[in-house]
This record gives sequence, structure tokens and C-alpha cells, in this order.
Amino acid sequence: MSAVTEPTTHSDIIERIKHDHEELEEYYSNYKKAHQRGDEDEAQKWFNQFVWEISRHAVSEELVLYPTLESLGQKGKDLANQSRTDHQVTKDFLEELQRTTDPDAFEQRMDKMMTDLREHIKKEESEDLVYLQEHSTQKSRENAGKMFGLGKLLAPTRPHASVPNNSAAVEAALGLLLTPIDKLRDAFTAYPNKS
Repeated sequence: MSAVTEPTTHSDIIERIKHDHEELEEYYSNYKKAHQRGDEDEAQKWFNQFVWEISRHAVSEELVLYPTLESLGQKGKDLANQSRTDHQVTKDFLEELQRTTDPDAFEQRMDKMMTDLREHIKKEESEDLVYLQEHSTQKSRENAGKMFGLGKLLAPTRPHASVPNNSAAVEAALGLLLTPIDKLRDAFTAYPNKS
């Protein structure tokens, strides 16, 4: 069971994104704990959970948050572009990790990716989400929150670094093609028992 509280159905996009950030931190922590006690099967399950969540989260931000920021002027466009760049770095790391067979190299790369991801999260929460809060209405953030939640239901569950993330329309179309393949792969992937 996740220690992170689920956002309500009326949550705005800011609350939903912060909730996801907390979940990602929890999944990484659970991965590290399992790895440190030598339970590599459990560590792999938590890594799989982490990849599943971050993939859905990133695509939903790219489809909902970043276009919303861009609609709020040049600063919003600049913030969205920087965040897209950060996402691409994370997707590249995740794809590389999934091909890494050396446990020590895997651990080093995972830690480096998480360090970079934490920097992105810090910037996103202190700049992007603050800018959104200051330049949008509660109602528009709630509508964006609903779209963000729907996006996560339809988003691919694996990183696809080759899918362009600078066009919401292209990413959505390619995502819809990749999602069924990811869902099939998910059926054969081990995840942690969170009950």
C-alpha cells in the first residue's frame, strides 16, 4: 500500500503532479531498500513500478502541463521547453537502464538518473507549478488535472525516447499506438505487491 495519499477527483493539476512526484520518490526508496538487503527480485519489481509510473507521468505532463504553460506566455514556453529537455534526459536514462546488465553500472546510472530527476522535480515545483498557480484559475487547473489523470490512463507505460515530445499531437498519436504494446508487456512484468 502506498503511503502517499491519493489526490481527490477534484484535485487540480498541481496537486496531481506533486502526488506523482511523492510516489516516484517512494518507489525509488523501496527499490533502494530491496537492493540494499539483497532482494534483487523485489528491487526489480520496484524498478518496474518506478518505470511504469514515470513513463505515464512524463507523457501526461507533456500532453497537458506543458501546452498549458505555453499558453501563458513566453516564460511559460521557456519553462515547458526546459522541462521537455529534462524529460528527454530521463527517458534516455531509463532506456539505457533497461539494457544494462551489469549490477554495479545499473546502480550507478539509477542513482545518477534519480539525482537529475530530483533536480527537475525541484525546478518544476518551484518554477513551473508556481508560474501556473500565479497565471491560471483554479477551475482551469482542475480541468487540467482531470485531463492529466485521463492522460495517465492512456499513456504508454514504458519510456520511448525516440517519440518526439515537443508536439502534443504527435506524441498523443504515437502514444496511442504504443500503449497497447506496453500494456501487453506489462502483463508479463513483475510488479511489487502494494496491498
